Amino acid sequence: MYNLKQFRPTLYVLLFLGFTGFAVAAESAGIWLLSVGALVLNAWLIRTNRFAPLPRWLANLVTVLALLYVAEKVAEAPAAPILVIGEFLVLLQIVKIWEQRANRDYAQLLVLSLLLVVAAAISTASLIFGLMLIAYLFLSLYCCLLFHLKVEAEQVRDASLDRQPLNAATVYQDQRYLTRSMRRLTMLVSGVAITCAVVVFLFFPRGTGGNLIGPLQFKASQTLTGFSDQVSFEQVARITQNNDEVARVTVEHNGKQVDGNSLLLLRGITLDVYGGASPDSPSGAWRWSRSPRSDNGSVLLPSHQPFPLSGPPGNSDIWKQTIHLQPTGTKVLFAIAGAINITPSHEISIDFSPSDQVLQTHEPLFQALDYVVVSNGVLADGSFDRSVPDDRAHLQRLMDAVKHAVETQPENADATDDGLGDISQHRSVIDPKILAYALRPEVCGTDPTSGKSLAELRPRTRRPNALDEEIAANMAHHLQSTFTYTLDLTDAAHIIKGQDPLVAFLYDLKRGHCEYFAGAMALMCQSLGMDARVVLGFKCDDYNSLGHYYEVNQSHAHAWVEVRMPDGEWKTFDPTSSEDAHITTKPTMFSQIRHFFNFLEFKWAEHVVAYDNDTRTNLIEHVEGGMNNTAAKTSERFAAFRQWITDAGTVFSISTQILAGLVVLAILTGVCAVGYFLFERWRLRRRAARIGLEGISEAEQLRLARQLKFYADLMTALERRKITRPRHLTPMEFAETLTFLPSEIYQAVQDLTRRFYTVRFGRHDLPAEEHRRLSGVVADLDARLPIPS
Repeated sequence: MYNLKQFRPTLYVLLFLGFTGFAVAAESAGIWLLSVGALVLNAWLIRTNRFAPLPRWLANLVTVLALLYVAEKVAEAPAAPILVIGEFLVLLQIVKIWEQRANRDYAQLLVLSLLLVVAAAISTASLIFGLMLIAYLFLSLYCCLLFHLKVEAEQVRDASLDRQPLNAATVYQDQRYLTRSMRRLTMLVSGVAITCAVVVFLFFPRGTGGNLIGPLQFKASQTLTGFSDQVSFEQVARITQNNDEVARVTVEHNGKQVDGNSLLLLRGITLDVYGGASPDSPSGAWRWSRSPRSDNGSVLLPSHQPFPLSGPPGNSDIWKQTIHLQPTGTKVLFAIAGAINITPSHEISIDFSPSDQVLQTHEPLFQALDYVVVSNGVLADGSFDRSVPDDRAHLQRLMDAVKHAVETQPENADATDDGLGDISQHRSVIDPKILAYALRPEVCGTDPTSGKSLAELRPRTRRPNALDEEIAANMAHHLQSTFTYTLDLTDAAHIIKGQDPLVAFLYDLKRGHCEYFAGAMALMCQSLGMDARVVLGFKCDDYNSLGHYYEVNQSHAHAWVEVRMPDGEWKTFDPTSSEDAHITTKPTMFSQIRHFFNFLEFKWAEHVVAYDNDTRTNLIEHVEGGMNNTAAKTSERFAAFRQWITDAGTVFSISTQILAGLVVLAILTGVCAVGYFLFERWRLRRRAARIGLEGISEAEQLRLARQLKFYADLMTALERRKITRPRHLTPMEFAETLTFLPSEIYQAVQDLTRRFYTVRFGRHDLPAEEHRRLSGVVADLDARLPIPS
């Protein structure tokens, strides 16, 4: 038949969408550059007639090597093989692009591209990918239809025996209407498919425990400046900013939503033991670690049920956090200090230690997790009037709550010990220079009476002292005002090498990132006998005013210090210099645009990705409640309107019967208008069929039927004289056969037919005056034509 020139460009656009969608899902620019580069180069070679297919043996060799590469990758990372399989599909498509010879290769490319998009859909919940997926599905259907037509056309061409060339008019007619018919077919099939998909999505949601293809497969978080559950100073390098999203947090304070004016401080894990250079160090050289906890309890939490983490709050200051946590690759859960209870979105096992209020999961998080935490701690620095309580009585209440939960679900819980989790017998390895620095009056403060430093006045015991809060505050202020925040310590490697990094930080560098500030302060406090620990978490000021939630990124990862006070509570201090770290800035146009797209992502994840049976039930109940409320309000408004009319009728003598008559009249008028509209459209369609307007769009048929009313009246007048146009004759050919009519009438019919051609094919619109003139000419002809007996 003819060459389908639009098939190959459509196929290449489809492959481009598939490669781009998978690169978005895998968050890999390298895959996108490799695949799209190979695709563009292949298209250019074909365009310039320079393309030569790969030899079969070379294509097979590359396929085998790709298979070995995938097998190795799956063996290294068995937790998320979907992305690795997707990389294999990308390599296969590249091979097929450079091997394409016949329709079989095109079919294989279509199938491989579809499988690649399926792998990407399993691996991401991104809104950008969702939009690309919709475009891909529409385009893939269109491409498949073109491919089917291409194959059929080639089969017909090859099966032709006489090899006679096709009629040029026939080929032109087919090519003219091919694109339009293909678009219509694509939209029809797509519309039916989308309708079915929406119905299946709404009424057959995925279960909360997974689905046929399993949960979404995520890559482990690659932390740069982001959160890590340990602090090590053994490697010195420039830390690169990492803006990957970690969590979205909605905060309510005493029942009112927080508007973002405060910084959000999310605790993660505490570290209380610092290892020096000694090989006997419990935590390794130059590393902070968390001491073993005897009060750690493991509990399997049911979904959507609050689990108590402590007794009743000691005050009425309640912070409720709704957290959507992305996969972090660690076990740590984050919350504001003083967690009271936690409510997970699905069943999960957690480890909770009341002594330091650390929440952890059994396995590292490679799936997103939604949970709600109620706390009575602090929101952010600047208002640290309360932190994590740790007195003995409170610890006993916490352990009683954990023990009660364990006893109520013995098959799902495993408490390791019922003892109170005091600070471990392990002690930090502290260089004497740390103590010497802590004893300086400008560091710990000076007693105005004796003139001695506060550190000298404090008894060298591990029991909390009344001077601890003032000493810790002075240390934090000294570090903030004297030291400089930086992420680049590459030029200081020769200074740090061979000595304690925190000693080098205090004496030589005077600069570093938050882990140096927090580690140095905690170690100085411990050197004086104070109970102090480093806390790792997030400090966030990025508030999305559209969605009313905090956007927590890896770059918001932070470290601060908690010190035990004489009343048993742990008070929070942030010694990091505020000159460069976490500067709060006014929202810019770019940040507002970013917040808008993040808000769309949030709504996509909340209402589409997370749609399950519970959400469906809530949706049905919401719709049913809305309909009931609408019906009730409508009934109330009608009753109020009727009462108003009745009251007004008393004043203005308007009866209810007259009002009812007016309502009935309005209804009848509306019905008549709708009936007339439908009748008019039916009459126009009938007129279009009478004058031969088939084969064009419905809108064009209706337009021409209105414009060519004069010609339809002419045909009606001739048909009353038994003069009918045969279907095989064009209007002009028919007019030329009417030579038996009187010459004046024959000439008038010729003029009207030429006018018909001007409107029908010249897209000329007749003004109202011309309509009336032509209608008058037809009426005059109708009167002058003899009526057969």
